[in-house]
Formats: sequence, structure tokens, C-alpha cells
Amino acid sequence: MAESKAIKDYIYENKSLVLATVDEEGNPQIRHIGGYTIDGKDILFSTGKDTDKTREIANNNNVALLFQHEGQQELKNVTLYGKARKLDEEETKKAVDLIKIRRPQLRYTPEANIIYRVESESVKVLDFSKEDKQVVFPASELA
Repeated sequence: MAESKAIKDYIYENKSLVLATVDEEGNPQIRHIGGYTIDGKDILFSTGKDTDKTREIANNNNVALLFQHEGQQELKNVTLYGKARKLDEEETKKAVDLIKIRRPQLRYTPEANIIYRVESESVKVLDFSKEDKQVVFPASELA
């Protein structure tokens, strides 16, 4: 896709992402996460070990990630859909370094935090400045 670099830049330059999970009762849950980066078509993010979101992901790893810049004149956002996977120790070290490039203030300790990779499966771009306001495509087009 010709616009994949622009989409990846949009994701990278966002202040935070909105993570959507599903709790054990089947209710959708959302929260902001600032400690993230994009890696190919996937998103790496850090979160606390003992949080509702880690329990929700352990129970159901299907997630959605919404990226939307603040103060836009015309609405535009990008949503990635995929599966969250907890990284092993070696992968985590690399991921922390990548996240810190984008978010140098990241406070990560192996005792308190977990790094996830969201293995993106599909992408939805909503852009009201374009004729085709909504476009959905496989995440492999971002790689």
C-alpha cells in the first residue's frame, strides 16, 4: 500500500494509543498507553504486570488499538486489530530499547512490567478528508 509509511508515521507520532480488551464478563474495556512503538506491522507496548489488562489479555488476547491525534481539523484515526502476545526475556530487552527511542521516559523493570507484541492482523483507516472515508486492509500491507 502506497500510504503504509504515512500510516506508520501517524501511529509513531501519536501521543498514546487506546487499547481495547474484553474482561472476563465479556465487557469491552479501554485505556490509554503511552509506552509503545511500531515494529513493522506490529505494536510493542509496556504495561504493569499486576493490572486488569494483563489478566484480560491472558483470558482473551484479541485486542484493538486506536491511534488518533489530538486537535485535528478533519477526523482521522487508525485502528489495528490483532492478538497480544507476552514477550520472552530476550524479545523484551530488544522491545524496551525500541520503545525508549520513541518514549525515552519509559520506566521499565522486569519485576513490575510486561512487554506485549500485538501481532496485527488488519488495519482500519478512517479519514474524513478523503472520498473513501474508511479503508480496511490486511496488516501485512504495513510491513
